[in-house]
Amino acid sequence: MANIIETVAPERRVAKSHDLRTKRILSAAERLFLAHGFDGASMDDIAFDAGVSKRTVYNRYISKEELFDEVAYGACESIFNFSFDECISLPARDYLMIFAEALLRMRLSPESISLQRNISFRSHRRESLASGYESFGTKPIIELLSKYLEEKTRLMNGAIMDETEAAWTLFTLIREPLESQLIMLNIEPEDMDEAITQQADRGVTKFLTLYPHFEQKTAFFS
Repeated sequence: MANIIETVAPERRVAKSHDLRTKRILSAAERLFLAHGFDGASMDDIAFDAGVSKRTVYNRYISKEELFDEVAYGACESIFNFSFDECISLPARDYLMIFAEALLRMRLSPESISLQRNISFRSHRRESLASGYESFGTKPIIELLSKYLEEKTRLMNGAIMDETEAAWTLFTLIREPLESQLIMLNIEPEDMDEAITQQADRGVTKFLTLYPHFEQKTAFFS
């Protein structure tokens, strides 16, 4: 029990086989959709950026919507590629701080911020964004945190709590308000590393204030 390791590893899709031109189209489409959103990127722009003709793009994708769907789900899969291996016998604050900082560095990367802007403003219209975000951006995180909290609860001899609700609370406290400031307001701190550390500390501290029993007993393993 002294070396329990947690990992986030959502099931990956089997990669499709693409020819070189298709790969260039997808690469260009991802760059432009992330930078300009669905409405701001045209098929002409994508073809030019990929170095192919517009006809070549339409020979592979019958519409911008079809191309966007493939790019969007793939971007969620690759950008929200978060893994976390750490021994849960660490004191709760130490474990959660390491987790929070790792999560924030993944979610606040420039590519992730661009993707989350697309998700925020278009996921209600594109199922690929909504399902991709759930599959890779939230579900594995909540499952990991729920499993961690459940194990800690069990080791505290049956403390009553809803681990999934607590996991969502922690997930939100870790991210906000810094994540929304970057996504919605485009406010970027001068020192991102320091901002991440401060945000992680605030989120973990607030969580442990709501659930103080996790800090009251840290020597779970002998």
